[in-house]
Amino acid sequence: MSKLEYARGVVFRKEPAGGILFNIDTGDLQVTEGVAFGICEMIDTGKDRESILLELQSLYPDEKKLEEDLDDFINELREKGALT
Repeated sequence: MSKLEYARGVVFRKEPAGGILFNIDTGDLQVTEGVAFGICEMIDTGKDRESILLELQSLYPDEKKLEEDLDDFINELREKGALT
C-alpha cells in the first residue's frame, strides 16, 4: 500500500502538548493530541496505513476497534483536505 501523504499546503508541526495540522492555503488549523498526534506523526514520517495500523495494534493490543478508528480518522483528514 502507498504511504499516506499530507495534501499540498498542509503542514504538520510538533508542539509540546501534541501537534498542529495547518493548511497554508485555507488557514484551517487542527490540533492533535494522544493517538491522533501519533497517527499524524507517522503520516509525517511517510508510513502507509498498514504500517500505522500494525504500530497501533502493538501499542494498544486490547483495543478492538483500532482499524475502524484509524480509517475514520484518515477519512476525516481526507474530508478536511489534509490528506491526498
